[in-house]
Amino acid sequence: MQLNALLTGQPSEVLTRTLELSRAERKALIPELLAAFKDSSEFIEIEPNTYGARNPLRGQQAATALWAALPASDPLLRKLWIASPTILERVLQDRPLAERKTIALRMIGHQTAWEAIRRMILDGDLEPIRTPEYHAGWFRWAGRFRGEPLAQRLRTEPEALTELWELLATEGNGDASFAAFDKYVRDEDKWSTALLELTETGEIDRARLLDLTLDILARDFAAFRAQWYAALHEALAPTPDERTKAQHRYARLCGSGLPRTVSFAVKALSLVDKQGTLDDEVALQHLPAAAGGRGAATAGLALKLAGRIADRRPELSDLADEVFEAALTHEASGVRAVAIARLGVTPDEAPAIEAAEYPEPTRPPWDQRKTLTIPLEIPDTPAAVAEALSSLLADPDQADLLLAALDGAHRVAGELQDALKPLVKRATRITDQRYSAAVPKMIATLVLGLTGRDVTLPRKVDGWRRPLHHRVAALLEGTATPVSAATHRGGWLDPVVFVSRMLDHPDAAEDDVVDGLLRLAPDTRPEALTLASELTGPYADSIRYALGGPALEETGWVALAAARARHPESADPAAALRGEPGPPLTWTATTGPNDYGLISLDIESAPAAVSPKAPWLGMPFDGSAPEWLGFTECHEAVASPYDRDHLEAAVAETLFSNDTEFGYPVEKTALPPFLDSPSIPGFPGTTLLAITLALKRPTAVQLGTDAVLTLLDRRLLGPRALGEAFGVLGPTLIATRLAPRLSIIANEHPVAALSTLDTLLPKLEHSHRGVFALLELAADLVERGAGTISAETKEWLTGFKGSSKAAKAASRLRR
Repeated sequence: MQLNALLTGQPSEVLTRTLELSRAERKALIPELLAAFKDSSEFIEIEPNTYGARNPLRGQQAATALWAALPASDPLLRKLWIASPTILERVLQDRPLAERKTIALRMIGHQTAWEAIRRMILDGDLEPIRTPEYHAGWFRWAGRFRGEPLAQRLRTEPEALTELWELLATEGNGDASFAAFDKYVRDEDKWSTALLELTETGEIDRARLLDLTLDILARDFAAFRAQWYAALHEALAPTPDERTKAQHRYARLCGSGLPRTVSFAVKALSLVDKQGTLDDEVALQHLPAAAGGRGAATAGLALKLAGRIADRRPELSDLADEVFEAALTHEASGVRAVAIARLGVTPDEAPAIEAAEYPEPTRPPWDQRKTLTIPLEIPDTPAAVAEALSSLLADPDQADLLLAALDGAHRVAGELQDALKPLVKRATRITDQRYSAAVPKMIATLVLGLTGRDVTLPRKVDGWRRPLHHRVAALLEGTATPVSAATHRGGWLDPVVFVSRMLDHPDAAEDDVVDGLLRLAPDTRPEALTLASELTGPYADSIRYALGGPALEETGWVALAAARARHPESADPAAALRGEPGPPLTWTATTGPNDYGLISLDIESAPAAVSPKAPWLGMPFDGSAPEWLGFTECHEAVASPYDRDHLEAAVAETLFSNDTEFGYPVEKTALPPFLDSPSIPGFPGTTLLAITLALKRPTAVQLGTDAVLTLLDRRLLGPRALGEAFGVLGPTLIATRLAPRLSIIANEHPVAALSTLDTLLPKLEHSHRGVFALLELAADLVERGAGTISAETKEWLTGFKGSSKAAKAASRLRR
């Protein structure tokens, strides 16, 4: 049959015609069907700024025919579109029984496949499937609200109440769960509501469900999911007899690794105790884990229960003492105090804190900073260049390595063809991707071009990519004179080296000269200016001006770049060129709702940048790219070393708004320099460090903590400046998350940590959630001799009243 005759009409009609063919005829059509599917499904620009498949209907038709033609083991089946559950069922019915299960296992997670597969299982046309993906299909089924409460739908769905026990025991899969489902639906559509109704009517065994919830809690599911089972257990309202029978299981849950499960267990044991049916000895054997674990409230409840048992049964005092002894090292001072009072012991005194001074350092003027700290290691042999480019193909975010590789490739360009041959296949794979990210594609193009392949040279663009594109294109054309090649990490260029290169290449390309000017380090400029007296050529005056020489009359791109080099903190390079650089930049930070109603962090500089007409002058003057580039921040950082403050501000804003493990790892753009070449951070850098300590993103938290410790070690970070930065976060600051990070810092720098807290606390509302954690840390530090708090903080502490944890900690801190 001709392909065009086969792929006509709706997918169901295509399937009918395909199933009429013999197996051999279908197999012969596979190459043509694959080509039709690939061509029709290609993602293209249909019209300006509108993208989609080339021919969606034909792609669906080809996919349907392929379902009936491809072997069951072909991995492509997982990617093919299924027009409807009916089509899938017809495809499966056409296959032998063994192949049916193979295909069903591949497709069980597809949103339109589950019901068809389950129907075939119930009809005996398919072997039973009980994978996590199969069980997760129940949540998709429940999410298709059909005007009936979930309990009623479970009653009418064949075998649903039987399979429910399996689902409860497996709790979905990584993407679906009872807890996540119930969080976002109406009460009548919640699984918990349905289960309660079905137990009331006797359609589900209530006793079995109670036992099952305790079985699941003993497995230490993820905390969010485990909490759903604990809540369901309590919603089932166990009777006194049921709680008494279950008390040994409650006791064992005291050793759970989930604080909420431990809290549930201790509360349940307390209820059994109030009934007068508690097995005192068993409870005391398990309570030490609760008394020494996380959570002050749970530990306190465990101590109260142990105390009641010991008071009524003195013969169990030794066991009760073990519970109190476990609490002696609890993180909450209130819990420790109760244990100390009960045992009548004198707590071990914390080691005395040595007096230490932490100045509030001021960043030196720009022209006095030291930036040439770590020389760039240039690969100077074909093998070394090949190794560097191989590493970049694997991890293209190594910005300094890319600059070094470009310089090294220029030095041995004529010897690279054989050395780079092993990289050709990987590079080709990247360049063949229609929508590959900008930097990987540029690196792959460089590799292929240096091995003699025909490549499309990177086009000339404006912005931070311009110098990179120019250097790659010049390398491949054999015209490179890289006078702008960085000499030190961070993208910096030694001014003396730059001038020496310009003496050898006075007519270097304009792009190279501008790139070099925008990399000039403040170090060695006087020596470079002396050497520049010998310069000739069209750029001599601009270079001398950039290094501190006489004023310029030119106003072109090179002259503007020279003005940036001479006055890198000026917001207006054109005005700086006229001798009016303006005041130094000042920075402010605020949090609040943005135009979309979401809370965001805004770090702004004043005066605002004035962008002259020029292809590239640095980050403040660079507009956003018109196309998707992928993760590029690492390369933007070394392309614009003058603009570290702007980069740090952008990274801080991004981390604040996207505090998840998904998305680009922007933290590795701005935080490593604090570790590799520590220096006094400016306002944006200090704010960035504060943001990282308040995040939940572990990689950023670790980098930020290490950076703060490094800077405090060298007295390059002001503790009070850090406290001010925390204060910017205001109500968005999660105190219970920040406290343990500050505690880590306090282990090495207790005086600095107290100064930070002393500055931060008065900026918070008394009702700030979790503020007790910061107050307790501050009180601990004061009691250990880290210093005293300011009069402002003491005045603020008077606002705490009552017997809350925060009020008690404030009372300790005021003493």
